[in-house]
Amino acid sequence: MSSIGLDPYAPRTPLGHVKDAVLRAKLHVERGLDRAKALHVEPRRRRAVVRELNFELCGACNLRCRWCSLDSRLRPGFMEPALMERVLAEIADTERFDVRVLNLHHSGDALLHPRLRAFLELLEREKRARADFPYVQLLTSATHLRGDRVDALLETDAVDWLRFSVDGGNARDFEAIRRGASWERVLANIHGFLDEAERRGRSVRTGIISVFETADPEISDDFRALVARVTNYMPRLPHDWVGKKDLGLERPPAPPSGLCKFVLSQTVVLHDGKVTLCCNDLNAEGVIGDLAEASLYDIFRGPGRRAAIEAMRANRRGDLAFCGTCTQD
Repeated sequence: MSSIGLDPYAPRTPLGHVKDAVLRAKLHVERGLDRAKALHVEPRRRRAVVRELNFELCGACNLRCRWCSLDSRLRPGFMEPALMERVLAEIADTERFDVRVLNLHHSGDALLHPRLRAFLELLEREKRARADFPYVQLLTSATHLRGDRVDALLETDAVDWLRFSVDGGNARDFEAIRRGASWERVLANIHGFLDEAERRGRSVRTGIISVFETADPEISDDFRALVARVTNYMPRLPHDWVGKKDLGLERPPAPPSGLCKFVLSQTVVLHDGKVTLCCNDLNAEGVIGDLAEASLYDIFRGPGRRAAIEAMRANRRGDLAFCGTCTQD
């Protein structure tokens, strides 16, 4: 674990690295197939194929992380459960939608929502009513992973995979990156959640996503101990989101061109009902519609997203106000 070159999707066992290599090769092939389908097959289908649909429960964050482009002053606010209920009812129409994954995160932390349990109970009811319900994921900073938040997560079956953002690998680097968070408090919250899950006999798939400044970070013993307790560990190097803010990162020599996998395969419902192109759009600069005026289906199939894809097909990504500065491919 002194290096972040490996991405062990499975628990670390004697065959863990072999299994990881197989899973990563499989993921690489699947991504290529997904892109080909999104380009050539799915546009001709009546169904809208959304591999990942994000719900932004909270539009602001309590942290000011070093490599995050979110401006929490722009769109503070919380989603109403009725909005999620409306979207879930729409995507239940499998003749019009094929949604694979629901993410309960976007800009702000979902655990900041005062009515988190209401969303989880809604998702649990829908999951029980539908055998083909999408896979539900939640990513959190774990700064508020205590008390009634822990109870809500463990007393419902809403979330299939709960992941924690724990950057840096040690207390010093963590607090320099995740400004406003306490290393000791976050680790205590996660351990406390895992202890409570064990006490209640709940098997919860968990994970840690870690951003490191270098490929060979300093890894502390307490971070190693935390990683050993979760199902999955994903180390990453930082990126600059959509390139509109100088985050002190080296930019690629040439911006990506062609089609973006995010725009092809996902969309985001913001807390106020607006819909944006992808998960990189933390500040709602790529909004393509509003659920107060149109259905999610009509927005996903509508002129805003279609214009972005057509520009990318013509290698004119640089002409797009939002996507033109992004370094993701």
